[in-house]
Amino acid sequence: MDKKQMNCVAPVPYLALALFLMLMVSPLSADRPVAAIKGGDLYTITSGIIRNGTILIKDGKISRIGQNIEVPKNARVIDARGKVVMPGLVAATAEVGVSGSANINKIADSLDPFDYNVSLALASGITTAFVSRGRPPGSDPIAGTNAVIKTTYGDLDNMLLREPVAENVSLSRSLWMRKTNFLQNLRKARDYLQKLDADKGAPDKAKRPQEIKKPSGVDAYIRLLRRQLPARLSGTTAADILGTLELVDEFGIRIIIEDAIEGWIVAEEIAKRNVSVIITPRQKRRPNEDISGPSGSTLENAAILKKAGVKFAVVPPDASFTTWGVAGRDLMALPMEAAFAVSGGLDEQTALEAITITAAEIIGVADRVGSLQVGKDADIIILDGHPFHHKTFVELTLINGKILYDKKKSIYFSHITPDD
Repeated sequence: MDKKQMNCVAPVPYLALALFLMLMVSPLSADRPVAAIKGGDLYTITSGIIRNGTILIKDGKISRIGQNIEVPKNARVIDARGKVVMPGLVAATAEVGVSGSANINKIADSLDPFDYNVSLALASGITTAFVSRGRPPGSDPIAGTNAVIKTTYGDLDNMLLREPVAENVSLSRSLWMRKTNFLQNLRKARDYLQKLDADKGAPDKAKRPQEIKKPSGVDAYIRLLRRQLPARLSGTTAADILGTLELVDEFGIRIIIEDAIEGWIVAEEIAKRNVSVIITPRQKRRPNEDISGPSGSTLENAAILKKAGVKFAVVPPDASFTTWGVAGRDLMALPMEAAFAVSGGLDEQTALEAITITAAEIIGVADRVGSLQVGKDADIIILDGHPFHHKTFVELTLINGKILYDKKKSIYFSHITPDD
């Protein structure tokens, strides 16, 4: 009986089992992990560009990188001649891979590896993303959680990279009570820690009058004061940013400022306090005609921040992946946002860093991703052109050394050829 006849007469249970096995053994899990990428221009981000270079991958990590590296026999090799090879892009803010309501306690319990946005992220070259959930209830400025995830479509086990990586803080100017409570809670936490320190140094602990009681609701503030996590909050205007910097002066906490549109005005002050920012270069704000000093947005924001020594990441105006509306303003065009910073005077190297290694540093995962270095995760993308060219497409996306996106097999872009 030939194979065709067997298929025709196979009993229903056999067909069901066969279908089940076919679904369980996907092409991604069946393929051998990539062992080498050879012949491309390697944009290492941290060590320059290696022309006609080779990357060896072992156990999901980069084991060797350079020129004239011998590739093991029988290794699975990707021919990257004429291509750009660089680390996967890092989105410092993203809406991807998390299901359920906005108010969840733990992102690890709400990850969705089959979210179609995850597949769009892979097609866009984004392999790592910061995601956040939860809103401050009432006047409480800290609530919710956040995490850094990998866009491992179909693979839940390797999706979560770290949780949490910051404290979500909301100090909206329309809700002054939040700012007041934030300061009060920081001071309560500081007083508590000071009492603990004093108690540790007491000569006779047996004679202390009473146990030091921790105030309720200050755990997050203690983590901030101990610099275990940074506070992540929004500061749009120069006045907002300066007000935020006062928190560093008084409490010594680490801070990440989002939406720093007027960061260029107070760049030197930001740099003095070693505060990181997240910016959108083409975000616009009209100058305030009621003040005599500089105000509003400028395309030179990134270049001015760089000159002052401020560490920054770049994100587009829309932190989601969209297939409608105005093209090029969401995360599918993250490199284009960095290119806008270049058009405002920023050098290309820093612009690349702002969507790779610097973004990874700001969200706390630079030890794993963000550059092509020995020992780091083999999260790699292969492009058919320069990262900042508007016609460049991602051809392959690897995470942990496995191909999770192949443009030739893509349902999104396989129909687009280099000649289009």
